[in-house]
Amino acid sequence: MRHHISIALMLPSPLMVAGIGTLLRSLPDLPCTVTELQPDGYMEAIARMHPAILIVDPVINGVEWDALKSSSSSPMKIIAVLTQQMPKTALRWFDDSFSIYDNATAIIDVIRRNVKADEDSDKGKDLSPREKEVIVGIVKGLSNKEIALEMNVSVNTVMTHRRNIAAKLHIHTPAGLTIFAIVSNLVKLEDIKSDMDKL
Repeated sequence: MRHHISIALMLPSPLMVAGIGTLLRSLPDLPCTVTELQPDGYMEAIARMHPAILIVDPVINGVEWDALKSSSSSPMKIIAVLTQQMPKTALRWFDDSFSIYDNATAIIDVIRRNVKADEDSDKGKDLSPREKEVIVGIVKGLSNKEIALEMNVSVNTVMTHRRNIAAKLHIHTPAGLTIFAIVSNLVKLEDIKSDMDKL
């Protein structure tokens, strides 16, 4: 059974809030709390609630999507409800979207996909700080010996950390660890690009 998730709705129409809320609460395999947010004071409400998913109308006035996305202290998926066609560039701050004209199955698929992504991102939470350091070293392209020197440990310790990382994450390639490190905010994409430029 999935863990209980918090979903916030920030939509201008009470009809949309009622419809989407009813749809979400009707799913037996998705235990969730659905809360309506008002655009006034949304940042404070989100900071208080820490919702896993925020479902919004992307054309609400006065919402700073870039600030909202970058200021969230815990990972939050933002899903846009489209009431009209929008260019992809206008949707850059959103993790996913669905249309009010989509059927219930399509909307549920979008929600489940984002819940699954949230659960997958939890799999790195039991990594130790030292294991995270090893991942950063691997992403930087360092050898086991170089990582050991940087961390002031033996090469055998680094190899043990690498085995533990592979067992916990089920990721066995440097490319896979690089993607995990970017998604988990262990490294920034710009840092990797600047490291690549040095090569």
